[in-house]
Amino acid sequence: MYESSDDEQYSSGLEVFKMQVDALGTRWERCWQLTLRNSIDQFDSADHSESPTRPLAKDLGEKLSISQEITPRVPRVDTRSRRRVSHDEEMQEMNEVAKRLIETDSDSESPSIQQFSLFLSPSRTTSMSSVESTGLKRAPDWSLPPPPAVKRKVVPTVPVVNLPRIGKSTKRSSPEFGVQLDIAHIAHCDKAQTVLDRHQLAWGTIYELARGVTRGMWTFEDMTEHRLHKLKGSNTEAAWKVTAIMKDKVPSAMGAPSELWLEYDREQFAIVENKGRGLGTMGQWEGKDTWYGGKIQQAARIVKAGQSFKFELEKPEIRRSHRFARFLGSRRILQVRVPDNLTYDKVGAAIREFLTSRKFVLCGRVFVPFHAKEGSLYLFETNENVDRQTNLGDGDSHRLTLYQLMQWHNPLRLNSKQPISKWSTRWALGLSTSVPTIVFAPENIFFINDQHAADCGEGKPPAEKIMTDGCGFISGAALTAIMRVMHYPSRPTAVQGRIAGAKGMWVLHPDPEHQVADGLPMIWIRDSQNKINLGPLHELDVGHRIFDLLSPSRVTGPSRLSSQTLVNLAHGRVPLSILKELMADGLHEEVRQLTEWNGPDSMLMVWQAVEHAGRVVISRLRRRIAGQARALGLGQLRPNEELVDEIDDRDDVAALGASDPRSRNPHSGEPQTLHESVLELLQAGFHPMKLDRLFHKLEYVVTLVLDEYIEKFHIPVKESLEAYIIPDPYGVLEEGQIHFRSSELITDPDSGTQMDIVTGSVLVWRNPTRLPSDIQKVTAVSHPKLAHYFDVIVFPVKGGRSPASYLGGGDYDGDTVTLVWSKRLVENFNTTPLCEAPVNLSNEFEREVEHVVDFDKRVSKLSAKEAQTAFQKVLLLGLAETKVGLYSKFHDLAVYERGYASAAAIRLAYMFTTCLDASKTGLRVKADVFEKDRKSCGNRKPYYTVTLEQSTEGQEVSKRTGSTPYILDALVDEGRRLRDDFVKRYSNLRGSSSTNVADRDPHLTSPYITTSRRATQASHAGFQGLQENLTVVKNHVQRAYEAWQAAVALQKSTSKAKGSPDPKAQQIQKSVQYFARRPEVLFFSEEELKTVMASYAYHLSGAFGFSVAFAELCAIKARVQGSVLFANRFAEVMNIPKNILRALSQAQDDVDD
Repeated sequence: MYESSDDEQYSSGLEVFKMQVDALGTRWERCWQLTLRNSIDQFDSADHSESPTRPLAKDLGEKLSISQEITPRVPRVDTRSRRRVSHDEEMQEMNEVAKRLIETDSDSESPSIQQFSLFLSPSRTTSMSSVESTGLKRAPDWSLPPPPAVKRKVVPTVPVVNLPRIGKSTKRSSPEFGVQLDIAHIAHCDKAQTVLDRHQLAWGTIYELARGVTRGMWTFEDMTEHRLHKLKGSNTEAAWKVTAIMKDKVPSAMGAPSELWLEYDREQFAIVENKGRGLGTMGQWEGKDTWYGGKIQQAARIVKAGQSFKFELEKPEIRRSHRFARFLGSRRILQVRVPDNLTYDKVGAAIREFLTSRKFVLCGRVFVPFHAKEGSLYLFETNENVDRQTNLGDGDSHRLTLYQLMQWHNPLRLNSKQPISKWSTRWALGLSTSVPTIVFAPENIFFINDQHAADCGEGKPPAEKIMTDGCGFISGAALTAIMRVMHYPSRPTAVQGRIAGAKGMWVLHPDPEHQVADGLPMIWIRDSQNKINLGPLHELDVGHRIFDLLSPSRVTGPSRLSSQTLVNLAHGRVPLSILKELMADGLHEEVRQLTEWNGPDSMLMVWQAVEHAGRVVISRLRRRIAGQARALGLGQLRPNEELVDEIDDRDDVAALGASDPRSRNPHSGEPQTLHESVLELLQAGFHPMKLDRLFHKLEYVVTLVLDEYIEKFHIPVKESLEAYIIPDPYGVLEEGQIHFRSSELITDPDSGTQMDIVTGSVLVWRNPTRLPSDIQKVTAVSHPKLAHYFDVIVFPVKGGRSPASYLGGGDYDGDTVTLVWSKRLVENFNTTPLCEAPVNLSNEFEREVEHVVDFDKRVSKLSAKEAQTAFQKVLLLGLAETKVGLYSKFHDLAVYERGYASAAAIRLAYMFTTCLDASKTGLRVKADVFEKDRKSCGNRKPYYTVTLEQSTEGQEVSKRTGSTPYILDALVDEGRRLRDDFVKRYSNLRGSSSTNVADRDPHLTSPYITTSRRATQASHAGFQGLQENLTVVKNHVQRAYEAWQAAVALQKSTSKAKGSPDPKAQQIQKSVQYFARRPEVLFFSEEELKTVMASYAYHLSGAFGFSVAFAELCAIKARVQGSVLFANRFAEVMNIPKNILRALSQAQDDVDD
């Protein structure tokens, strides 16, 4: 840490710079040294006479002569806590003077802006859509293939980050963002920071040390010189040792460097190199082909701490990558989970004030929040330091301010006509899970108009009148290049992605000239896609011209019905009997595969059914490929369309924790998840009729399958699929028509015929279906013009409004639609006319719509701290309570009590969707309106909801009366009847068997019995050593068994705090840990000892044996039956194809005949 005047800082800057370079002494740091020295040599040898990057002393000397008003402002010092905050600005100016100063152009600034603007600093860039004022943009003639947009003439230039540059005199400093905020500590200690700085530990190591502090594993006082000295080195060398070193233990080989720490080092080398390698598209890096950065997720959760809050860091993981993490580096991003229970009422107001008024310190580094969405808060590391010095070896001089990050991603001045709330939501575009693919040259990026409905008037059209909303064009060469990068088996028709300030779908260009596979990649961006104005393309950082891929066009199916689609279908006159049949058929098929146990290959069928029910292999694979799942065409197209999430990271967070290869008990070897445990028992050769543990676990799997059908109404429809929708590129479809062609043959479940084009009457919908008109009956046709558009559902561009808008207000920016051709559903369904929003709906909301310019004028009158806090509130609007969940429940109740098409239900459906978009529109439900709605609904719940909760105590149940039962009431009752019937039949499977499942498996007891017999024989021969060793082993296992019995007898705690460990589970785990300690014996090898211990444990109790030695008992069983050894990475991706099972089943039938 240091303190100096400005003169001392700048006059000695170059010498300090060189001294710090010379100080980089370790082997790990030397790989950076060359880059740093080269920058000095290039600077010293350059001709600075006329260059903007003239001699540093002269440049800095002139800066020192500028008044204090225009020099970079130093953060205020908190004298009470004696925290000293320093900037990296001196190092930035020395390292990259031409790129790191604030870009201003006072000549282009209007007097009004000069007078009032606080945040809208002038910029020399012009609007990306400025071509509109020249009259060059025109809508394409849709009777012909649209011509390419006018190419912009650009001067070839080296791409640079569109951050402020020097070379012009400036009359003011850059605005400050996130600087004058209160300081809160995630984990920081000024004394410990001095020690950490002295040892120059790798960031991963520091993060793990801080994580231990936030989780109460150790304190900063425990970070002694002796311990930290052992943690010197790269992430790969040291980070994995932290827990062992801090507990004064010898690091175990089991915790050897993982891919995580190798990835930390790759990213660190790329950060120090400072060539934008993390953005991708630069090929091989540190042993990885086509490498890109940003894959490490540093996460934390916020918890209540007395009257305030604190962060608890979680272990970093390789998960998903997004544009911000690739640009800044994973280590610069921190994602914080905000639990739902902390966002309501007074606690919610307190946590919002806490997060919007503070910057957060993690081991001397300052993290500032910049976006919030769907329960997550995103922070990035700025160029400030607290109680530490800038470390060039860590790439500190390349850090950015919040203002610079905003200028790079979402410049205020170029987007000043937007509402500030909508401007705030655009930060989500940089957080979308994506994979960088190809770079487009500026001259090959075109901007084109949208096509509007024929009756659309003058001015800005409403969304439903934009017939191409969210979908542009991309050349065949670009799609082919993306295919090669992603190693797809064939070229996709369309891709969903992000480029520059645009988002949405891009479909193959209709002009044959642009469909060829070779040539320069080209892309056409529509007005409706361009969400952020970044300025002239040729001035942009190359990162903005990389196509960030979210997903290719593809088909999933069959689709499943949901509670809302069932209500809509019933409203459309589909008979209840048909819907009951669909439920029963689906349940019978799934349960049949789990419970047919006869035949030599029956367990293969059961294995495949369990794997399918738990989606085990696909989940393992998605864990292996981290955040690339959607981009590689795996999993669901859209996990949850009701809560449309620009960031879309749920796939890689919530659903995958259970499929982590490491998620097994480290002592017993048993997988932590039910489905994986069942699979491994089956793989080992156990049969549910002969192993009690497998019988009960499989019963639980069957119960979960039944519950999913009943509770979530997940009823499959065989004649259905899901795919992205696109607007007709040729304009050949008529109103009421669609086109779909599959790249793979579709088999009709009834006739067995195969087809690739769906024709005839079909139903289409998009989740959620809250309005009666959200399911439409249309005609699927085959049109030769569209024959080469595969795996997308093509909607017409003719008519008075976009057909996608009928489906819950959809568009073409990546919406997926369910397509159903089941005759039982289609022929009985009657389409409802469009349900318009109530005319007075806008009166129900308070308009907090403030445009960027108005916001700037308002905060310009505030103090610097007040203005920056106000700006943080704008950035974190996603934390606001929107009442989305409550209005969803209000709507469900209104549908139940008053009818699906009632005025009350339609109004509440629109209230729900308006609340869903509140972060963009700035609309908030009026307090009196919400209170009236809340009182109207009270605490009542529909009968089906309470029934599924299986507890009516204290519940106010609303039961519909009348001759026709409510569809969900009827299906719940029918589902419960089927469930009880299936469970009873499953229990009867055991009763009908002559095998006693309580009998010990002789294969598992054999190792102990055989060893005991050998020991007895040795004793009779005069050798007592083997018997003595066996006695030691038995005593050890017996003590573990007694501890296990005592733990199992404990009552499970019901009053424990949420998230705290269960005392019973803790005691069981302690007994398992004790068992895993190997007793000291002389006459047993390590492998023999494991086998004998496991066999004896099973001999004492089957439940105890599998609890403490699951993996070893499975290995014993498999060896007896002739096992084949597999490395874990092979076993994790193994599956049994359905056609193999069909062949085995048919062969068995032939044998039986």
